[in-house]
Order: sequence, then C-alpha cells, then structure tokens
Amino acid sequence: MKVIFDTDGTLTDFNQFIKDNAIDYFKNEYGMEVVYPNKLEVEDIFDMDNFFKDKYNCSLKEAKKHTKEALDKFWVNLPRFIKFSILDKFRDGASDFINELKRNGHEIQIHTSRSKTTEKNIVGEISRKFTKLQYLFNKVNLKNDAFHFYKNDEEKIKGIIASKPDLVFEDKPEIIKVLNENGIKTICINGDHNTILEENTNVKKINTYDKEELENKINELLGKNGYEMLNRISKSDIIYNKIKIVIPYILSKFKPIVLHSENILKTNLEGVVVAPNHMSTLDPLILTSLIDENIHWAALKRFFDGKDSIFNNSKNPLLCKITSKGFKSLEYFPIERLRDNPNANNISSLKDMQTFLKYKQYVGIFPEGTTNKTPGRDFGDFDPAFISLAKKNDAWIQPITILWIKDLELDNKVIINFAKPFKVTNLTKEEAYQKYLNIQKESLEENKEYKKKLNDIKKLKKV
Repeated sequence: MKVIFDTDGTLTDFNQFIKDNAIDYFKNEYGMEVVYPNKLEVEDIFDMDNFFKDKYNCSLKEAKKHTKEALDKFWVNLPRFIKFSILDKFRDGASDFINELKRNGHEIQIHTSRSKTTEKNIVGEISRKFTKLQYLFNKVNLKNDAFHFYKNDEEKIKGIIASKPDLVFEDKPEIIKVLNENGIKTICINGDHNTILEENTNVKKINTYDKEELENKINELLGKNGYEMLNRISKSDIIYNKIKIVIPYILSKFKPIVLHSENILKTNLEGVVVAPNHMSTLDPLILTSLIDENIHWAALKRFFDGKDSIFNNSKNPLLCKITSKGFKSLEYFPIERLRDNPNANNISSLKDMQTFLKYKQYVGIFPEGTTNKTPGRDFGDFDPAFISLAKKNDAWIQPITILWIKDLELDNKVIINFAKPFKVTNLTKEEAYQKYLNIQKESLEENKEYKKKLNDIKKLKKV
C-alpha cells in the first residue's frame, strides 16, 4: 500500500503553532487583527492582502508584495524557523503509526508544499534538510526519495494524483476536495480550518492518531477486507525482498534465454495478469526471477497442503514443507481442479485475485491449469477465465511463452519469450482470448526457431 502524508497541519498541529508564534507577532509588529480565526495560513487569518491594500491605499498587486515581505520577515527569524521546520513535534501517535506502516512493508511518501523547499539556492537546500531532520527528530527515518517538495498546493495536488496512492493523510479542505473528485481515499485530520469538510466514501476524519480510531476510519475507507488484504500484500513483499537474494543463483543455474525483454511490463500503477504457458513446476521460479516482482501465482492446492513440492514434484517432506510455507508467505492462491475434487470451490481465491489486481499487484495464472507434458503437443487447453479477470479489473495481460531446451544439453535450459502486453478494455472476451492464442502460437514458433538455431550451432561445433 502506498500511503502519502502531508506534514504541516497533518502530522504537526499547525493551528497551534500559528496561535503560539504568529498571532501576537503580527498584532504587535503591524497592528493587524484576526479576521478569519478558522483559516489555516497566517496570511488568510489576518486577511493580509486587504490589510495592506487599505493601509497603503495601493493596488492588490502591490498589497501582495507587502504580504510576502511581512511573511518573509516572520519566517526569516532563525530560531522561529528552526522551531517550525525541525523542532515542531508530530501529533501523539503519528510517528508510531508511520513506523508501523513501514514495518508492515507499506510504502511511505511525504508530499509537502513548504515553498522554501523548492528554491534552488542555499535557502532551499537548508529548508529541505530541515524538513528531513524534522522526521528524524520525530523518530521517523525515511529515505531521501520518500520526500516530494512543491512550491504550491496546485503542484502538490498534481504530484499526489500522479503517484496514485492507496491512501492520503491531509488537512487542507481545498486539497482534499480535488483528491476526492479524483477518487483518492483521504483521511483528514481535524483542525479549526476544516470543520466544514464532510465525510463521504472517499474522505474520513480523525481527531487523533489513536490506533483504534485510525483502524476504524481506514476500514471505513478501504473496507475491512481491503485493509487486511493490503497488509497481507505488504508483508508478502517483505518476504519476497528477503528471499530475492537467490535470484542471481537461479538465473546462473538455468541461464534462461530471454526474447523481447523490452516487453516485460514493470509497473506499480496498474494490475498485471502474468499469463504464460506451463511446461514445468519451475516455470514460476524462472519467471519471477526474470520479472523481479512479487508475482502472486495461482497454484494447485496440493502444494499448500504439503503434499507436493515445486522441486521437480519431489514428495520429500522437507521440500513439500518449504514449498507450502513459501507459497503461503508469498500470498499465492490455492486452486483446486474439478478432476481432483468434484466439490472444488475456488471462490475465495478468485476474490483474492481480484483484490490483488485492484491494488496494482502481479497475479500469475497458468491458463492451461497444469503442466503440459504431452509429447508433440504445443499447449494444453487454455481456460479463458483469466481474460474475464483482467477485463473486470482493467489489468494488463502479459503473454509469455516458455520452451524448455534441456534436451540440447546446453548451459541454457529454457527460452522465455515476452510478448507485448495488452489490455482487454476495448475488446470482447472472445476477441481478447483469440488475440492471446495467436500471440502464444506466434511466440512459441519463435522459440522453436531459436532452439533450432542453437541446435544447428551445437552440431557445427561437433564437426
């Protein structure tokens, strides 16, 4: 799950900072009076543009210059700037919540429109460093690329929308309104400036970062199963990132020949149905290593029950246990075939696949349902159900053809052909299914032709 946080007013109590540091300053320095006590920004609280316009009997353009000068004078005070940009504490529970999200494998981003942070000078550099230090002082350690700085709220809104987050924490009603219109789930932290903001299906409000209150509101936004699913996905990613260190070993052992690697779909913005033919229990291992993403594969239930293993179908109890634990930890989907169990019910797994695609995951499906080991037969029977799954969830289909070439007795054991991915959106299910079949046939012929060339080279070397 990708979660975006605003800083001022969301993680910190900006209303309180302004009350403690700005109100008396501008009253004493300029003789201003509070006009709009429920506004967020100090220039709006004092209606500064109109104050200076009346004071100097000038144009609105000139008044805005005076406003900027007054604000710059306020913020240029180093102790005050440090107090705001580094030492201002996060709300109770906020740091714990962010760190818990991190531990569960969720992606955290910070999007802030502190205008000084975008300046390309020493002031900008210091402002950016101070912002990052503020997180460290609040015991939140994030990488540099987690921070996104904007010169104004308009640019910030564009950045948030482009990031396609699953959840946003924000306090400004103007920003939340636009995010709401774009279908982005947002949690609003209550403050004096957003009391009129109403909750709806995309917006929920909280008073504190109390764990119970947070969980209730997130469940209202994402649905209880949705939030649970996002936690499952993130935890499985943690496992994947730990075991992916074996990828170089797998690739060196099998040395797969990859055709059209430029077609490998790498995206975390949309769901992907990985749909290869199936020749070996090792197929998902090879493909996951090549794509290098946590692909959530549909696999036969017997692997989850510890009755079979991915290691050439060895029934060794230890290998079966490793397979079962690995499949469950990586959030694979158990599937039963009717020929194995006339009462097979895969509804739960199918629902999980849909939810995983909804949350922009890779779902791996072998449409043949089992390995094709019939001599002379290119493919088994493809089940078109994956087409419906992709169409319903507006997911990409990544066609892949696999051809094992162990019989050539070369270092390279398999040829993998990545065809150009496509969407079913503007196609009927029948059209999409036929397109997939045509792609697979053409790709397999290309694999065979490559294998023939390898064999010819091998024969020449023997001469």
